[in-house]
Amino acid sequence: MKVTVFGASGPTGQLLTARILADGHDVVAMARRPTTFPVTADGLRVVGGDATSPEDVSAAIAGSDAVVSVLGASFSRHPVHLYSASAQAICAAMARVGAGRLIVTSSAVLSDWTDPEWGWAERTVARRILGRLGRTLYVDMARMESIVAASGVDWTIMRPLGLANLDPPTTYRIAEDHIAGRQTARRDLAAAIVDQLTRTDYHRKAVAVATTNRHQSVAQTIWREGIKPNLPTALHRGRAGSHSGREKVTQ
Repeated sequence: MKVTVFGASGPTGQLLTARILADGHDVVAMARRPTTFPVTADGLRVVGGDATSPEDVSAAIAGSDAVVSVLGASFSRHPVHLYSASAQAICAAMARVGAGRLIVTSSAVLSDWTDPEWGWAERTVARRILGRLGRTLYVDMARMESIVAASGVDWTIMRPLGLANLDPPTTYRIAEDHIAGRQTARRDLAAAIVDQLTRTDYHRKAVAVATTNRHQSVAQTIWREGIKPNLPTALHRGRAGSHSGREKVTQ
């Protein structure tokens, strides 16, 4: 199988690219700076381009059997368009060139469901902080989901919980719409995506992915994934009842 990966240069994208290659598939990885892309392997072709450009997207998808988007944008007070614009370009290109399978990553924030095991801070404070910090981002993610769902491709939308870099081994569950948990290890999200490339369990469905055996606090996740990346570099240096789904281990 040949897979085109958009967002390959990000932390999840690098893990995903390596995982797809390890499973014996070929990868076309679109990266902002292709000459410095850290993954090297037989079967990998790294290309530059704009994931919102119909021409660049069509060129990257040509000849691929499946497409994965793990594009990510930072929280911003300004309108975000990356998710919806890239989804529009990807779905249109897939229709033109005949690529069949599409997996895109969204967020569990878009589900209204709340884990009953969460404490007051997680249910109330965290959601309010995320809603304020990421309002424009999540609005555009919702637009992306609508574009993908209305397309004619064989799509699956992955909704991880708070993404985190968790030490292996990790165990994750996947279930339709929502799932109990606090975080999703990036390595588990990558493993779940690769697993679903060749499965039909969640054809044209949104699914949640959660790491079940490790987690960090919600405050740590918001700080590391939402606030810290938006701080000036100098500040970075100065600061040291649910669906059970299927469980799998990521080594």
